[in-house]
Amino acid sequence: MELLDTRLGPPLDSYVRGWQVWLEDNGPTGERLEWRLHPPARFRMPRGVNPHDLFEVVLSGLAAGDPLEPFPAGSQRRRLAEIWEVLEVFPADGDPLTPAALADAAAVALNGRAPDAAGRADHDRLGDQWKGRRGDFSVGAALLEALGAALGPPQ
Repeated sequence: MELLDTRLGPPLDSYVRGWQVWLEDNGPTGERLEWRLHPPARFRMPRGVNPHDLFEVVLSGLAAGDPLEPFPAGSQRRRLAEIWEVLEVFPADGDPLTPAALADAAAVALNGRAPDAAGRADHDRLGDQWKGRRGDFSVGAALLEALGAALGPPQ
């Protein structure tokens, strides 16, 4: 999370369902990329936390202790994996970037940290699945499954 904060700054937008979004012109040749933190299935905003403050609440909580242990989040304690599970990046304006070029741009933007997976995802289908299951669906895990990668602990 500290790397995201250092490299991208605070999110441009935040949603009550947990998503955090950045729009950055850091594609291979300056294309605008959308960076999105995905919450796990059945995510609920911690009581007492405004969605627009969630990123800062998590950063503060992680800075105060072990990143695998629960930290204060509003009137509750949460683990990072209970808030976000996957960081996704994709061309914000539908630019025809190859997965390899996008993965390289993501690694540059994140100071050399290479993505765990790269490929193309059907966002419309995943969004429909999430809506159809009323949030009882992990978009992040489905993305990784579609790309042939496994969900591990957030970094």
